[in-house]
Amino acid sequence: MPEDLQALIDRLQRDAVEEGQRRAQAIVAEAEAKADALVREAESQGARLLERAERDAEAYTERSAHALEQAGRDLLIAVSHAVERLLSGLVHESLKEDLEPDLLAEMLAKMSEAYVARGGRERRMDVLLNEDDLEALVSLYAHRYRDRLIDGVELKLDNDIVKGFRVVMVEDHVEHDFTIDSIAEALTHHLRPHLARILPRVAPKALELLDTTPVEPG
Repeated sequence: MPEDLQALIDRLQRDAVEEGQRRAQAIVAEAEAKADALVREAESQGARLLERAERDAEAYTERSAHALEQAGRDLLIAVSHAVERLLSGLVHESLKEDLEPDLLAEMLAKMSEAYVARGGRERRMDVLLNEDDLEALVSLYAHRYRDRLIDGVELKLDNDIVKGFRVVMVEDHVEHDFTIDSIAEALTHHLRPHLARILPRVAPKALELLDTTPVEPG
């Protein structure tokens, strides 16, 4: 009887130990499974975050490139407008020196001759000038240009004209503008295509100079 009891006790101990081992193994397996699941979830979330970061980086790069391109275009347009204003100013200043009474008288005489040569029938022409040029042209026409003008040309005062003149064909109600502003605008318009060809070649060099110019410490 004691031997049977001991055997029972030994068997129960073995069963308890085995059960404990099984439970321990199950707990370990469950922990490993949970750990694996957590690792996979973390890896998956990390991959999603990385993919999102890459997409955001690509979008940011694209937006930055677009912004730089737009800034470059805006800069080129601003430079173009500045150069055009500078050119217009230079043309305007040059015309102030060139549009002297002698030149104005010659322009009027040639226009009158060309008008007659092309069969113009208009015989009444008003020439509008500022006060100084009007006085000078009256004197010039009286001495040198009277025989080169068609009949009916009348020189008149127009204080709104800074330099140059306007010609009004009275009967045809047609006006030709040869004032300094009109001539400067026409010349600038004529030169604009040349600027359009030059600026794209100059702009990269200008931007290169900007990139290489040392920045003074503040």
